[in-house]
Amino acid sequence: MLHGTGGDEQDLSKIASYLLPTSPQLGIRGRLIENGQTRYFNHTADGSFDLNSLNSETDWLLETIDTYTEQYHLDQEKMIVVGYSNGANVAAYAWLTKRPRFKKAVLFHPMLLTPTVDLPDLSKISIWGSHGEQDPIVSKTNFDELMQSLTGTHADVSIFEHEQSHNINEPELVSAKAWVTAHIS
Repeated sequence: MLHGTGGDEQDLSKIASYLLPTSPQLGIRGRLIENGQTRYFNHTADGSFDLNSLNSETDWLLETIDTYTEQYHLDQEKMIVVGYSNGANVAAYAWLTKRPRFKKAVLFHPMLLTPTVDLPDLSKISIWGSHGEQDPIVSKTNFDELMQSLTGTHADVSIFEHEQSHNINEPELVSAKAWVTAHIS
């Protein structure tokens, strides 16, 4: 579970329990604090993404996942990442740039953080992503660019859009659960 800005390792626990009631959960708190809120990567002074922070913190996150999955005897290839906002962003970035071992994800309100020139082959990856039409943080254009990038990697991409904002709502959860149920292996 990868939380949104200001969250912690337990924030998505109820959602993960709804999606997969009998599965073990692993939540990882972003280790950075920006404006008093936990994050997985920082911004620069002008408000843009700090790409050095994004790169190094994504490496840290993947190493942390490796450590915990080994410690608790979990199979990363069977894990389903559940990410929201900042957490969804770092998961998508990891796939586009780092080659993590996890194969499936439910990404609530992700965005493309930096254009990817050389797209990897993600043909064994399945992703469900959502976006709200009234989202003040993630523009429709940015969300579409991310989904197009992921589709361009040959990933199996499913999209759910709703008329609300940057919130997770009931129809979104129902759609995510149906997707998860169909993608359990």
